[in-house]
Amino acid sequence: MTFEEIRELIVSRVAVFAGIEQNRIFYPNAPYPPENLDTSGIFKPPASGLWCRLNIQYATAFMAGMADKPYIRKPGQISIQCFTRVRTGIKAINELADSLEAHFGYWNSGDLECMEASQVVAGEFEGFYQINVNIRFRAG
Repeated sequence: MTFEEIRELIVSRVAVFAGIEQNRIFYPNAPYPPENLDTSGIFKPPASGLWCRLNIQYATAFMAGMADKPYIRKPGQISIQCFTRVRTGIKAINELADSLEAHFGYWNSGDLECMEASQVVAGEFEGFYQINVNIRFRAG
């Protein structure tokens, strides 16, 4: 399984997630919608409500077996950063993180297998409160 195939499967799984509007999910190196750019072209988050950013973090691939050719496994982690403005409470962001965990935990498609999901509270930074939902995966 190639890295591009892994990315496509993960992005397609995020695309069917109904827990937040799709225009509030930002994908790796994708262009931002015009409403999320200020006059100088710099990213600005939505004015209110929750938003997310998807990251796919690959780990070191390893040989898992040998037959007529090496069998390679590619592990990694899906990290979905969830944001809300500070002082708006944490119930909505916790519910979003819970629904992402339910959507990805132990899901598989073809040779891509997701495992457990964890939530990591990143806390407050520059006016936002952040929770990361991390899902380990392996492909191959």
